[in-house]
Amino acid sequence: MTPMAAREALQQVAGQALEVRALGAADAPALLQLHEEVFQSKVDARWYQWKYRPDLGLGSGAFIDQQLVAHCGGIVRTLWVAGQRTAGLQIGDVMVQPQWRGVMTRRGPFYYVSQHFYERQLGADQPFQLGFGFPGARHLKLAVAVKLLRDGGSVQALQWNATQAPALPAWQWRWQALAPDDTHFDAVVGSAWQKMREHTHPLTLGERDAAYLRWRYLERPDRQHHFFVLRRPWSRTAAGVAVLDLGQPESAHWLDWVGPPALMATACQACCHTAQQQGKARLEMWASDAVVRQLAKTPLSHQVEVVRIGIVNASALPPEVTQDLDWWLVGGDTDFL
Repeated sequence: MTPMAAREALQQVAGQALEVRALGAADAPALLQLHEEVFQSKVDARWYQWKYRPDLGLGSGAFIDQQLVAHCGGIVRTLWVAGQRTAGLQIGDVMVQPQWRGVMTRRGPFYYVSQHFYERQLGADQPFQLGFGFPGARHLKLAVAVKLLRDGGSVQALQWNATQAPALPAWQWRWQALAPDDTHFDAVVGSAWQKMREHTHPLTLGERDAAYLRWRYLERPDRQHHFFVLRRPWSRTAAGVAVLDLGQPESAHWLDWVGPPALMATACQACCHTAQQQGKARLEMWASDAVVRQLAKTPLSHQVEVVRIGIVNASALPPEVTQDLDWWLVGGDTDFL
């Protein structure tokens, strides 16, 4: 594609020409460089291939003098909204080069690159019907002011003391590690996901089938995750599946739960005990309000807001619908844990 054919939008920002266009594989080095500059990350070509493979990752970029100065991306995500399958787009890697952060106005790179991406991907006549992401409070305030996003609620960081966490009663529950190469892996996750679907019809949540878990937790090249199965002693069928990150020195991070919400408190006790066995002092979890409600009676030691849920205004679902969505989101739903 020639530069003229690739150019989709030209703007003037602080007296300089800003070119905004869709990104492709040839732009990977520029995206990786900007990601490292903005987030001090160590992402590489393997991370890019995992996240931005052609059937999954999308993005728009803003260029000044052929240098990428801003980016807005998204991951294709199947959502279930009150039991209805919905084409979702999870917004991520929203970043602006440090020297251009001061131009965080309606006429700045942040606005133009986000508007370009949202208008070409979301809406009644576009590939995706509902866009959402996890901005910080300041970023969300700006995005709301320029009418790019609307506020979808809070995500809290929860903590539990794991130093004296008891194991689940053996006569009542089994809590076992699930190896990724287990021949029954897909069947176990599929059974747990089916149970979750049956008990979450009023909620809005992302698909959690075996294919999604494999991509999100097993194929990601820069992290290692561990799976655990909750089941009854008398049953071969999984009641639920938990995903833990045990790589931090002081804490275990409970990234995901696949199973009925009513079993979250039971799974929480098991996760705390696993954290203790791994020498961790704490168990941590990021949770939207729907998840927090299920864990309200557990012995929480700390709770604080970390990010908010941003709903893209260009979504096909109108504000009067999205303001009433009861989101079920955890740390594994984000793209940065």
